[in-house]
Amino acid sequence: MPPIQKAFVMVVEDNADNMWIITEMLNDDPRVRYCNVRPSGKQLFAFMAKNDVPPINLVLLDLNLPGDDGYSILEKIRVHPKLSNAIVVAVSADNTAEDVAKVRASGFDGFIGKPLRHDRFPEQLQRVMDGEAVWEPD
Repeated sequence: MPPIQKAFVMVVEDNADNMWIITEMLNDDPRVRYCNVRPSGKQLFAFMAKNDVPPINLVLLDLNLPGDDGYSILEKIRVHPKLSNAIVVAVSADNTAEDVAKVRASGFDGFIGKPLRHDRFPEQLQRVMDGEAVWEPD
């Protein structure tokens, strides 16, 4: 994965506490130029259709969402004109070896396990933006 110099980030997360944690940490990163959070895949794609959003280069995607799950949302992201080139990282509490293998086989670019840790998430995010594939379920 190529490094990201200026990050345009979409977060798809339905838990309000996780939304807040992720956006606070993203806002602390000087490379993040744009960040938006949507609580579902349906709202992500509606937002992308109705707003003048720059091409997104990083998506942090929860797997357990209302409506479509993260796997079906990933399929739609991969063909969306403003999302198709994005690095897509699963962010989930479903973090068994089997879960991570399914995420990897489904075409995600990385995995960060929940609960997110304040002492690790900024460094994990940094590594993703540096072009490293991060696969850390715990």
